[in-house]
Amino acid sequence: MTTATPYALYLSRLSINSQRSISSQMRSIARLMQWQEDCLDDKLCQIDYQQALQIRAVMTHAQWSARSINRAMIAIKNIVKVAALMNKADLSQVANLQTINQVKHGEHQGTPLSTEQVTAVLDYLRAQKGTFATRNLVIFSLFLGTGLRRSELSALMLSDYDANLHTLTVAAGKGNKSRTLFLPEWVEQNLLAWLKLRQRQQGYLVCKSTLTGKLKLTEPTSPTALYRLVKDTLYELGVDNVSPHDLRRTFITRLLEQNVDINTVRQMAGHADISTTTIYDKRDHAFMKQAAAMLDYIPPDKPIKRGRGSR
Repeated sequence: MTTATPYALYLSRLSINSQRSISSQMRSIARLMQWQEDCLDDKLCQIDYQQALQIRAVMTHAQWSARSINRAMIAIKNIVKVAALMNKADLSQVANLQTINQVKHGEHQGTPLSTEQVTAVLDYLRAQKGTFATRNLVIFSLFLGTGLRRSELSALMLSDYDANLHTLTVAAGKGNKSRTLFLPEWVEQNLLAWLKLRQRQQGYLVCKSTLTGKLKLTEPTSPTALYRLVKDTLYELGVDNVSPHDLRRTFITRLLEQNVDINTVRQMAGHADISTTTIYDKRDHAFMKQAAAMLDYIPPDKPIKRGRGSR
């Protein structure tokens, strides 16, 4: 007979990165609700319909984003579901919680980089010299060329790179799902330049580096360090308010601009649902205007004269 709590069992089903994220959210909820931390496991199992609405209202008042609120509510519903299966909650609790709708959110506020901005940042990084700079170049290359999340990039090991297939394997991405990333040639060239300095000893693919180039293969470049690197580098180039996730948006938008079908983009981005991919689609009005200009219903063997004045 297991002694694990429903909360612990739910967390065990998640990837390491998701475990950290959900644990952080649940601790934040405990503080908002003024729960004692050592009572968190029991409190989560006891959440009913009324208290769930109260928790959602408190998160909203604390200005949590709609996405964060919805993710926390999904976690709560699943924890209570596990509790019911362990006879520590009522099935009616589970049914009532399932009737709570997700919080609606507006258009995604992130902004992808333009092709000119991507060229500028890569040129800027290539101009820097040394081991630390080479590592930074491969970080931006991987973000822009594969659409990795920063938690995924941080967790990559040297063994995840296959030089023969020119791929990287994300062993446990979001939702604890693995996927294979095919490397564009320019990305792999920057990766090989980095590996020449890093060498082929086992450890983290993008390991921790000091400013002087001293490498620590057993320590990753943390998600926090990746966030600061992207923010600071783009700020140096006069581009403010850019995060690593904006580089992921750049990757997705650029694929769509190059007419890659959206389901392929979904798989490359590691999205479970195609509706998530559409949120990242930041193609502008100019792209839609171009698409509209190409639309006609004339058979290919019957060309017509084009022009605004024709009828």
